[in-house]
Amino acid sequence: MPPTTAELVHDRSLGDLLQHRDVVLEGREAPQRTARMELADMLNSDGARADDAMLVASELIANAIQHAGGVVLIRIEVYEFGSALGVVDRDSDTGALPTSPSNSSTKLADVAMNGRGLFLVHTLASTWSVKQTKDGKIVVAVLTRAGSR
Repeated sequence: MPPTTAELVHDRSLGDLLQHRDVVLEGREAPQRTARMELADMLNSDGARADDAMLVASELIANAIQHAGGVVLIRIEVYEFGSALGVVDRDSDTGALPTSPSNSSTKLADVAMNGRGLFLVHTLASTWSVKQTKDGKIVVAVLTRAGSR
């Protein structure tokens, strides 16, 4: 199994782990919808951050489908002061993900048709990272709640 997001983040500012769920998405007809339903169930009282988490998860899953041959699972961890999402795929190429994605052009002709997914993740998440695992990689996004430590 891939490392937990707590191991990847190395930051106790999220507080104690309250809930953890691994949701297998491999072979699902609608993996993004499945992930959003699980997130809605786990983050039902977190309002706007739940919406952000669903968008981040959708973008990470779309990237895994488009660029990494498919998604294996999503790891959802809810902490006292935020949440962490880990999307696992079987492609071990961690160098393909830019550390600071951008799509800041204001000219319509220069705006990329693709490539906004990681820009959204970078904008909505408090932090995100990618780590190679035994069988591929995990992309983790952490969303903190307003007023967290």
